[in-house]
Amino acid sequence: MSDSQRLIETYHDPARYAMLRVGLAPCSPFSVTQDLMRESAAMARAYGVRLHTHLAENDNDIRYSHEQFGKRPGQYVEDLGWVGDDVWHAHCVKINDEEVGLFARTATGVAHCPGSNMRLGSGIAPIRAMRDAGVRVGLGVDGSASNDPATCWQKRAWRCSCSAWRATPPA
Repeated sequence: MSDSQRLIETYHDPARYAMLRVGLAPCSPFSVTQDLMRESAAMARAYGVRLHTHLAENDNDIRYSHEQFGKRPGQYVEDLGWVGDDVWHAHCVKINDEEVGLFARTATGVAHCPGSNMRLGSGIAPIRAMRDAGVRVGLGVDGSASNDPATCWQKRAWRCSCSAWRATPPA
């Protein structure tokens, strides 16, 4: 946490059109401690920087959240203070209607990563339901392990394909 503080104080530019901003981004709420998640949220809000993590990417995330915490991922991050207009969660492929509603009410954003989710076979995020509910959704490329070209142009095309595929009723 001290190095995160140093980086914010040294490099973060809060100006409106700044090109250098720092955000706090533990990989996922299931790979770090609850204390680190809470401390990251408190520090981010004290410094006015954004928060980002991966959430509800696959069935294993849902199962782990139930087994370890007795709740769904959306409920878990809400308890940790990880909802609000300063938070963006990557993926959210497996969120349910209640979690969509939570994100809409709290202005929590989602980074949709269709290339990564297709490559890993995670599924297709319910983007239409999110948008209809008022969730802020952006297009993401995820990390290099599941995204070779890291290009938003390709992801934009894949997003269109995912949308059409998800909307098509099964035969």
